[in-house]
Amino acid sequence: MTGLDDLKIAILSPEDLETIRKLEKKLGPTVRLVAVETKDVIYALEAKMAPNQWQRVDTVYPEIKDIKAYYAEQDTAREAKGWLKGFLINNNLNPKPRKRPIRIRQVVNTESDN
Repeated sequence: MTGLDDLKIAILSPEDLETIRKLEKKLGPTVRLVAVETKDVIYALEAKMAPNQWQRVDTVYPEIKDIKAYYAEQDTAREAKGWLKGFLINNNLNPKPRKRPIRIRQVVNTESDN
């Protein structure tokens, strides 16, 4: 996922590191795996494309530089949503991006131990 600024590198045992190295070797020389700690919940910003069809805002608005789709905290996601709505109304991009309904969706980590 993109947009998480507060990723933490996972602490792995030597056996887990060896497993990752073997998998990297199997996948080829152009692939490197990174182990990070998972979050229980993240928040996704999505734009409505059609009835019951939503897409990440970073794929809908690629012309907006450094736009992020995922946030670790709900308050940060709300601030980003407000900024994006304001930007879509008051921007100078040519052609002007279409303003779409935007939602914050809670993404729950179903693999967490909780």
